[in-house]
Amino acid sequence: MASSSSSSARLLRRSGASFQRAWSRTDGSIPTSYNVLSRRFMATEATIPTESTNESDSCVKVFESRLRPPRTRQQILLDPSPVTTTLYKFPTLEPIQFVKYDAKFLHLPLRRDILHRAIVYEGNAHRLGRAKTKYRSEIVGSGKKLRPQKGTGRARLGDVSSPMLRGGAKAHGPKPRDFRTDLPKKIYDLAFRTALSYRYRQGQLIVIGEAIHPQHSKTRYMRQIMLLNKWGAPNGKTLFITMTRRNNLWCGLNMLGQHGRAMKVQDVDVKDLLETGRIVIEQHALEWLGERHGVSFPPRVKKSKKGKKGAVVEGESEAAAAVVEEGDAAAIAAVATASEAEAAVEALAEESSTEAEVEASPESDSQTTSEVTSTPPASSTTTTAPTS
Repeated sequence: MASSSSSSARLLRRSGASFQRAWSRTDGSIPTSYNVLSRRFMATEATIPTESTNESDSCVKVFESRLRPPRTRQQILLDPSPVTTTLYKFPTLEPIQFVKYDAKFLHLPLRRDILHRAIVYEGNAHRLGRAKTKYRSEIVGSGKKLRPQKGTGRARLGDVSSPMLRGGAKAHGPKPRDFRTDLPKKIYDLAFRTALSYRYRQGQLIVIGEAIHPQHSKTRYMRQIMLLNKWGAPNGKTLFITMTRRNNLWCGLNMLGQHGRAMKVQDVDVKDLLETGRIVIEQHALEWLGERHGVSFPPRVKKSKKGKKGAVVEGESEAAAAVVEEGDAAAIAAVATASEAEAAVEALAEESSTEAEVEASPESDSQTTSEVTSTPPASSTTTTAPTS
C-alpha cells in the first residue's frame, strides 16, 4: 500500500515539473493564475463575481418598456383588433376593396389538436360501415348433422352452416355499424375558423369580391388563368369555393384535377380547407361560412341605382331584398317578411314622388291653371238626330 502511494506521488511530481517547464515564461517565472495540478487534473473553479447579479438590476422590466405595451395574453385573445382583407376581381386579381373582419374569424392561433379532432370527426362521419357477413342462423340449409360423431374415422362435423365449410357462416365477421363520433359544435366551429385563419396568415386565402364566373367553359381557358396567377400543381392544388354551382367554372376544371377543383360552400369541410395549397373563395361564401360557424357580421351596405348609399333588407327570399336610404335603414331592418319590406319600399317611393311634385316651379302651376280656365265647360244636354 505504501509503495503504491509513493509511486503515485512520484508521478505527480514528474508531471508537475514537466507542466511547469511547458508553461514557464521566457524569464523563468510561472503565471500566478495557473495552478499546475488543478489545471492538469481537474476543472478550474469559477471566480466569484463582485458585482450584483440581481435580475431587477441587470434586466429591463417589461412593464416599464416603452416599446411594448403592458398587455396580457388574456387581453390579446379576448380583445383583438380586426384584420383587413383585400377583395380581388376574377380572373385578373385586381384589388377592389378592403374589408375588415373580426380577428376571431381570420386571425386565430394555430391549434393542431383542434384541427386533428375535427378531421377525425369528419372521417368517422363519412365512413359507411356497410360490411356484413351472415351468422349461422342466416345460412339457408338444413340443421341436420352431416355425419355421425364417431365411427367414420373422419373429423367431427356439424351442419352445413359451420364456419369450417365452404358457403357456411363467417366466425366473428363484420356487421353494419355506425362509426360516427361526437364532437361539440363549438369545437368544430373553432376548427373551421382556425383553418381559415391559418390560410389567411399564410397568404393562401384569396377572397373574390364578386361571383367566380369565367367567360368560357374551355379547359384551355381555365388552364391559362391558373398559369398566369401561378396556381396549380407546381404550387399546390387550388380549391375554388362558390355559393352555387358555376357551370363554366365546373366544366373548365373538369379535366384539371391535379391543378384545382371547385366546390359549393355547403360541401366544404375542415379537411378540404387544409389539404389544398390555395383557396379562392367568394366573399358571400366566406361570410356564409363565418355565420354558420359562430361569427356575426353587420348588415351589408351598398349603393342604390340613384347613387346614394343604402342598406340591404333581407327578407324570406332574394326578391324581398331592397335598397333604402340610410335614414330609414334601421326601421326597414326590423321588417321580417318580404311582403312588409316591399310595402315599406313602395311607401318610401310614394313619399319621394310627392316631394318632387311639391318642389315643382310656379310657372308650371300657372300654366296648368290657365289651361283649366280656358277650356269651356262640357254641356250637360245631348242633341238628338232629326228624324226623316
